[in-house]
Amino acid sequence: MKFSSIPLLASLLCASLLPCSALAKSASHTVTIPGIYELSTALDLDFLIDVRTCTQNTDTENAEDTLQLFTTQDVNQQRFYIDQLSTGKYRISSLNSGRYISSGMSDANSDTDASPETASDASPSLVDFDAAKSENAVTSLNWAIQDAGDGYVYLSCNHRYLTAGDDRAYLGGSLSLEPFTGETNQKWLLRRSRISSRANADTDFFNPYEEDGKYADLRLSMWFGTKKETLTAKTLASWVSTENHEVSMNSDSCLAYVKTLAEKYDTQGHPRQFTTSGGSTITLSKGDFGWKLDEEKMTQLLLSEAQASDVSRFITPVWSHKGVSFEAGNDIGDSYVEIDLTNQKVWLYKDGKKLAATECVTGTYGTDRQTPGGVYSIYYRQSPAVLRGPGYASPVQYWMAFNGGIGLHDANWRSTFGGDIYKTNGSHGCVNLPTEAAKKIYTETYIGYPVVCYN
Repeated sequence: MKFSSIPLLASLLCASLLPCSALAKSASHTVTIPGIYELSTALDLDFLIDVRTCTQNTDTENAEDTLQLFTTQDVNQQRFYIDQLSTGKYRISSLNSGRYISSGMSDANSDTDASPETASDASPSLVDFDAAKSENAVTSLNWAIQDAGDGYVYLSCNHRYLTAGDDRAYLGGSLSLEPFTGETNQKWLLRRSRISSRANADTDFFNPYEEDGKYADLRLSMWFGTKKETLTAKTLASWVSTENHEVSMNSDSCLAYVKTLAEKYDTQGHPRQFTTSGGSTITLSKGDFGWKLDEEKMTQLLLSEAQASDVSRFITPVWSHKGVSFEAGNDIGDSYVEIDLTNQKVWLYKDGKKLAATECVTGTYGTDRQTPGGVYSIYYRQSPAVLRGPGYASPVQYWMAFNGGIGLHDANWRSTFGGDIYKTNGSHGCVNLPTEAAKKIYTETYIGYPVVCYN
């Protein structure tokens, strides 16, 4: 069946003479004349029943359109013509295509004696009248409209009630037919409406981040030290994809945005200036210390937050590695362990104050045991501990690992430290310390404490 605009307009003019409250005065006084309506869920009046189709479907005689919940738009896909039958039931058809809302079940298969716990559920669909008639399923088009109080109504067909899903979102929400519960998700507001000039607008493809969209004012802000980055709805709108007739967020676009943040704020592996205890300024770039965004998790977080709600808010960046400070050129901060590999000295700084200074012995120079330079952080601590390797097992009291198997520890088997010992009798790569110095450093440091090694 297809509607002519003339009878529709005539019905609309007649229907406009009665107030909308006439729809649900009581169970015995429901809609009494034809009219055009929007069907809004009591869960959220901004969501209407919507025909999920891009254009009017006329190619396949028995094709079914899909019904969904969708944000309110000024389109005919969200308007339905309600006509009363002589039996007191109603038929509800799409203003967009003329197809009728069907429960998909007749009196014969509606499980009238089934309990709510065992009754099988179904989903409403849109079908042609002739197709329903040929399948002896005309009763699946006959709806009861009953008063639900406060201006709302229940819509039922063959003992099943139209029920809104809790998954409503700008991408669309589900509808089902279930036994009566009387809950809010089974209540509907029938709002008198009119024919829209946007006859076949693509509501499935509506971009909620564009002007007048539900998320048009959304702002997601992030702090990077004292600098704030804000992801606006305008940028989010450019990520929306409508490929394959489905609205989705393009993860590649989001990842590209995250990479721009990483370029600005990642410091791991980037050159940084460092002033040594001897007063010279050197450049450090090696080592795994520094800020590094977890690009995959950050992308997932932004996509999730962008679709969670329309409330602007701050979110916390996700890091795979962290530095200490966002100060330009200095992610180390003013608390660190400094190791001068050339002069075999170690210093401990905390909040800019020097707490300890000692000589050390590092890995044997010119061999594969030589301690590498770079900026790291303590990632493991243990007291006491046993250090094991090929052919040795060395008990120590204080163990602080910062670069794989390399760490700071006491070495009570040594009587002297510093000088040129490391050139001929160095360690296996660790930084050997006098016991008291190792104790002091162990006591004052923690997991994540920066360690700076240089030649």
